[in-house]
Amino acid sequence: MKASSKGEKRGIEMHSEGDSTQSPENPHTMSAWKAYWRLFTYAGPRELILLCIAGMAALASGVGIASQNIIFGQFVTVFTDFGTGHQAAEDFRNAGAKLALYFFYLGLGRLVTAYIYNTLLTYSAYRIVRNVRYDYLRSALRQEVAYFDLDEGGSIATQAYSSGRLIQNGISEKLGLTLQGASAFLSSFVIAFVTNWKLTLIVFGIAPLTVIVMAVCAFIEAGYEAKILEHYAQANSFAEGVLASVRTVHAFEMRSRLVAKFDEFLIQAHECGNKISLLFGILFSAEYTIIYLGNALAFWRGVHMLADGEIGSTGDVFTVLLSVVIAALSITQLAPYSIEFTRAASGAAQLFLLIDRKTAIDPLDPSGEQPSSLHGVVELEGVTFSYPTRPNTVVLDDFSLRVPAGKVTALVGHSGSGKSTIVGLIERWYNPASGTIKLDGLSIDSLNLAWLRRNIRLVQQEPVLFQGTVFDNIAHGLFGTPLETASRDEQMNAVIEAAKVAFAHEFISQLPNGYDTDIGQRGGLLSGGQKQRVAIARSLVSNPKVLLLDEATSALDPNAESIVQQALDRASAGRTTIVIAHKLATIRKADNIVVMSKGKIIEQGTHEGLIAMKGSYARLVTIQQLTVSKEIKVEDSDVETASSNIESVEVKATKSLTRYATGDQASIDLDSSDDKYGDDSFERLGMIAVVWRLVHEQPQIRGSFMAVIAGCVVSSGLFPGQAVLMAYMVEVFTLTGSEMTTRGDFFAAMFVVIAGVCLFSYFILGWGTNALAQTLAHNLRKQIFNEILRQDLAYFDRPENNTGALSSHIDAYPQAVFELMGFNVGFITIAALNIATCSVLGIVYSWKLGLVTVFAALPVVVGCGYLKIRFDGKLDRRIAKRLTTSAAIASESTTAIRTVSSLGIERSILDRYTSELDQAIASSVKPLLNTMGWFGLTQSSEYWFMALGYWYGTRLVSFGEITIFDFFVSFMAVFFSAQGLSQIFQFSTSITKGINGANAIFWLQQLKPEVRETPENKDHGPKSGGSVELSHVRFAYPLRPEAPVLRGINLEAAKGKFIALVGASGCGKSTIISLLERFYDPIRGCVGIGGDDLTTLNPRKYRSQVGLVQQEPTLFQGTIRENIALGVDDLTTANGIAQTTVIPDSQIEKALVAANAWEFVSSLPEGLNTAAGPNGTQLSGGQRQRIAIARALVRDPRILLLDEATSALDTESEKIVQNALSEAAKEGDRITIAVAHRLSTIKDADVICVFYGGRIVEQGTHAELLNGGEGSLYRKMCEAQSLA
Repeated sequence: MKASSKGEKRGIEMHSEGDSTQSPENPHTMSAWKAYWRLFTYAGPRELILLCIAGMAALASGVGIASQNIIFGQFVTVFTDFGTGHQAAEDFRNAGAKLALYFFYLGLGRLVTAYIYNTLLTYSAYRIVRNVRYDYLRSALRQEVAYFDLDEGGSIATQAYSSGRLIQNGISEKLGLTLQGASAFLSSFVIAFVTNWKLTLIVFGIAPLTVIVMAVCAFIEAGYEAKILEHYAQANSFAEGVLASVRTVHAFEMRSRLVAKFDEFLIQAHECGNKISLLFGILFSAEYTIIYLGNALAFWRGVHMLADGEIGSTGDVFTVLLSVVIAALSITQLAPYSIEFTRAASGAAQLFLLIDRKTAIDPLDPSGEQPSSLHGVVELEGVTFSYPTRPNTVVLDDFSLRVPAGKVTALVGHSGSGKSTIVGLIERWYNPASGTIKLDGLSIDSLNLAWLRRNIRLVQQEPVLFQGTVFDNIAHGLFGTPLETASRDEQMNAVIEAAKVAFAHEFISQLPNGYDTDIGQRGGLLSGGQKQRVAIARSLVSNPKVLLLDEATSALDPNAESIVQQALDRASAGRTTIVIAHKLATIRKADNIVVMSKGKIIEQGTHEGLIAMKGSYARLVTIQQLTVSKEIKVEDSDVETASSNIESVEVKATKSLTRYATGDQASIDLDSSDDKYGDDSFERLGMIAVVWRLVHEQPQIRGSFMAVIAGCVVSSGLFPGQAVLMAYMVEVFTLTGSEMTTRGDFFAAMFVVIAGVCLFSYFILGWGTNALAQTLAHNLRKQIFNEILRQDLAYFDRPENNTGALSSHIDAYPQAVFELMGFNVGFITIAALNIATCSVLGIVYSWKLGLVTVFAALPVVVGCGYLKIRFDGKLDRRIAKRLTTSAAIASESTTAIRTVSSLGIERSILDRYTSELDQAIASSVKPLLNTMGWFGLTQSSEYWFMALGYWYGTRLVSFGEITIFDFFVSFMAVFFSAQGLSQIFQFSTSITKGINGANAIFWLQQLKPEVRETPENKDHGPKSGGSVELSHVRFAYPLRPEAPVLRGINLEAAKGKFIALVGASGCGKSTIISLLERFYDPIRGCVGIGGDDLTTLNPRKYRSQVGLVQQEPTLFQGTIRENIALGVDDLTTANGIAQTTVIPDSQIEKALVAANAWEFVSSLPEGLNTAAGPNGTQLSGGQRQRIAIARALVRDPRILLLDEATSALDTESEKIVQNALSEAAKEGDRITIAVAHRLSTIKDADVICVFYGGRIVEQGTHAELLNGGEGSLYRKMCEAQSLA
């Protein structure tokens, strides 16, 4: 059983292309059951063979179940012959031993067939689900960017993970059990027809009635399940966006409000789910009522036909009756499985919506021209464009521009003027509404998309890196080039050369493992400047003909920016380059500078020509103070000199200048005894303890739970009652004439009474279990989201806790508990009570027989089942870990779809994704083979259980120790006990997953974050007007305690002061911001707030007085109003789940005005109600940053933390916002601490601290530092930006 070949992948691709016939606007919604059957088209030839073998084994197993009816019939005949004196005791014992041996052989057959069908079906299901997931992600990566802007499909990663699990449940073990049950049902009736067709024909009506009830209920339920999955998809998408921005969540104490927003989706799902309760009540009550009425009819007619001489043997009557019983048991067990099929079908239908969606722009489409040569002339002719999410807002209006080959063209202008939109159109993320975009005279619509993107490389304003090593990330730029298939050494040479050009080689070489250093999720273990340099190297490594630079140096420090700019200038030579820049120093040498406003060109020309025009561009230059009297040329040697001068201050260079202590995560050896985030020491609860704790902690479900227990108790009492009734039935057959019919009529009526009890008890069971499960699913999804968000930042830094993995946990764990605590827990409880009551009944009526069967056979069966559940649990946890890794890949790629598409790495991602899925399957084969052996034993041992009881019972009867009636009561009790045991272990997969899911949630509950509100600090807030002081602060990130980031920082910010932090990327500036937000606590030293140690303050009260604007602004799914309102934390609510604080529009408007955002927001058709889109993608980078600034200002913070707060703003906006921030800094006692690379934004600071190597090496005002001499690092930085 090996992993899939590339040929299989290609087969899937052809399958998908063949099905992609629907328009993007109107994708066809497939019926759930059509979707279910379509799943099997994803089986390869090998899987189809395995499915056929499994199917035949399941059918054979069902025939084996029905065959016991024949043995039972002979068994009744043997007993009645002995009871009437027609058989001697010795012959009776021999006949009993022979029939017991038949039961033993039947058990062996069940062992083999159950093992075969369950193993092969489970393995085949793994393979089919793997193929579906592959096709789903492939279809997602084929979609145009507008699809993701509209957020139509929810979280791609979580959908693939959660729907895949639903499909897995519906096409593996449950499918085998259904085929087995259907075979047993049909075989039982075949045996009954052969035995006596008249009697069988009379009772045959129960079959179509039961099937009709199941079919109607399944059809109706499918509609509800589809709606529930839609709501969960929206919730999961929202959760994924929140988890990707967890620092913002902590900084603004948004947890309670975001959980409340998340809960809105869950409430909608809950309302749909509650509508299924009535359906389940009708399904279960109708089904069992029909079955028992059928039993009553069969017994009543059987007795009368025997009395009338239409049936010659009592054994024949009993064979027909037991056939009806077996058929009834088989068909009733199908009802829970049909619900699993409905959920699988609904999950598949959701996936096929995207799989069948025909994309408007397909990056995997092989068609299109691929010119052999490219000069690089780019032309936009009469282009008009509006974003799909805002069709009434024109971004580009009849825009025309010619970009000559080999020249540098710069685009400047206000944020939102259409600059980045031009990049998106050239990349073909969107198609223009009208007009044409040409490359060398050819419309880009006619070019092969992969070829186009291979020859046009992009460096984005907010660089996105992927989990993996530095080498892996830069090598992504080689896809589609001849070096893609080159040796690693050749690729490494190209990567190093590109890194040198991007001024990245030096810092990469200092990392613990150099180019093989793992940089974490989204490159999170690197600073912003380091990430941007790696991104530049990634774009340059393929030596593209056209280079698009969208604020490519915005995150670089001045020295690095100067060097990288020179490198980009060299890289641009002879190459068509389109540069978007707000830092005008970076584009002053451009061949043509295009000034844009509101989607139109208002000026264009060279730097000198535009200055002479004294128009818009000249005003921008004046604001940035670039027209200095002396041109200062910065050479590489200048930076080297500055570095050497700094080293003379006895600052040792650190091995890593990373934002998080960068290192190869695979080599991190955490001491498990000290690792609070390791779950190995957590005591896992068993099923009973899990159920008890869930009920105890969820008071809302106690009423439903008690109703379910009542229904289970009543329902389980039917089995011992049925055992006694069947014993009386055998006794009736020994009577004659009217006495037989009179007694027979009475006991037939008793079956009608049982049917009436079923109507009531199973309705309560169906209604109650769904009501319980829906409430529990709602509460647990909300709870796990809340529990994850309350964890410290160190929890999210861990590689296993990436966004994709956590978002899949939010869906998978509650879903597993939901499946356990729904109807499954009801039927498991009934089966357990059945075993207990029937065992007691057996002992009461025949203590010897009862004790032998209960204490000799029962422990063996239970032991096999227990081992099956244990091994199943380990297998489930092993596969889940692998699948969360694949979910992380899917999440990372689809949430960074622009980067993925611009690099053309869709196939690489699919290969990585498929590799993880294949490894998950490969690692499961051996455990699967072992686990299913125990399952086979649970299914076969019930027959050995009965064989022992039958053999020993005949001996007891033959020696006169018990009566035939006592034997039948005891034996039928044994029979129903065995059936109950078998049924429990048929639910073992659901038990295993539910226990694992519940324990994972319990483990999260017991995690106590270090930064939290406690009884000791609850009322301890920061003092008014106090200063901020860092005293001897040393810090290293938790995952790399041996790599210090801060080395003894001393810094004081008095009230009303503006403190600026500057220095090279990765020197510890942003770490200071993290400590002031109390994302982490220092290893040594103290962070003081108003004379109090920060660790002693209530974190919520403290953070309510702190405003943060990060370098990469984070917005959440929702409107602009909702995003700004998240900036205000209402301290009057409990520190739990709260509703979103209502903020007056006037307050929001004031913050927007201060952030220079009110004009653009008010110009939008829906104003404040405009949707920001997933992660704010519906707004430009500058617009997002202004909204983030408004979010920080709306809370009127006492401490304002600005981490490159204006890096994405255009010049005029930056000036206005900077003035607003400066004014805000002067208000009252506000303390402002700013990290900046644009030194113009902080030259008026009261104190400027220059960082190097985790230490402050220079400190003073702008003027003081400029007068620090030629060796001053700050002076060199200013010279690089022409500010001196």
